[in-house]
Amino acid sequence: MLQAYAIENLRPGMKVGRDVLSLNGEMLLREGQTLTRESICSLLGRPIFSIYVEDAAEEVEIPGKEHLLDNDYVSCYERAHEQVKRLMLGISQDSRLDRGLLDVVVADINHDLASDGAKAISQIHNMEKAGAYLFHHSLHVGILAALMGRWLEWGQEKREELIIAGLLHDVGKLGIDRALLDKTEPLTADEFALIRRHTEYGVAMLMNAGEKREGVLSGAGQHHERCDGTGYPLALTKKDISDFGRIVAFLDIYDAMASDRAFVPRFSPFDAFAAMVDDTMVGKLDPEFSVVFMRQTCRALLGAWVELSNGVRGRIVYIPESRIKVLPLIHTVQDEFIDLEARTDLKLKAILTATELET
Repeated sequence: MLQAYAIENLRPGMKVGRDVLSLNGEMLLREGQTLTRESICSLLGRPIFSIYVEDAAEEVEIPGKEHLLDNDYVSCYERAHEQVKRLMLGISQDSRLDRGLLDVVVADINHDLASDGAKAISQIHNMEKAGAYLFHHSLHVGILAALMGRWLEWGQEKREELIIAGLLHDVGKLGIDRALLDKTEPLTADEFALIRRHTEYGVAMLMNAGEKREGVLSGAGQHHERCDGTGYPLALTKKDISDFGRIVAFLDIYDAMASDRAFVPRFSPFDAFAAMVDDTMVGKLDPEFSVVFMRQTCRALLGAWVELSNGVRGRIVYIPESRIKVLPLIHTVQDEFIDLEARTDLKLKAILTATELET
């Protein structure tokens, strides 16, 4: 049986279970090839986060025995979260963008929080997060933007601008009453219209704080625009939406669906993917970018702990790559394999946090 291994867990002597290709189709490793230290190291600098290995069945341990959280990662995340909060409050309250602090956050994301795609995705889902959703969401979108820029093989300057666009895309929400943002009852037409103005508020706040980069401003102003013209605030179509606006749009959707909010429990990433596929198919999201994100994120979710709708827990061990809209194979703690593509009576409820696994 083939087993998916994160790159950092590969060991010399393992055999490659499937051909490993670059994003450009270049053959990197062939099926059956024996891994060496050199061949493993050759993968570390590429946007590849897991490969399939032959006959490497890994025993699924009881939750709590596996290293689920990286304490260094959590510490860096918590520090970056506080820094993002300070950045956004400085922009909204004082019209001041602390560029030194922004550089520190971007460096932490590049060097630590998004240096490993599989770890970044799993840690975002594994951690318990205290405090306002807005600041966590902003940091998540910044981390996902760093991964996306690497997956697209963009240059450093453009990648860093995309990270900043992700970090600051929702800063305009700080101009809206918190009680309205957290309201659990249905919004009135006037309330919804006010919340929709956060994109305009965000652009104004950033410009008042001295931000001039087009990618950052378009990320804030266009992340609710849709390629078919059904978005807001200007109902732009694809040709008039920047790359940054089109990318931040689906990063925002993914994290909003896959995270706990004040009044909406999180969806599984695969429910988020299903919604994104539907929006891509009808022309709302740009497939040039959304398909890359979904494929790469699926690979990063291999090994994640999940809970099914019947209460059973297990790990994702395989995700078919022949189609975007797919469901994974789960190896349960009862040592059973459940193919969610075939078991239509079951649903993947959510990715579990480390704290939830201990209960």
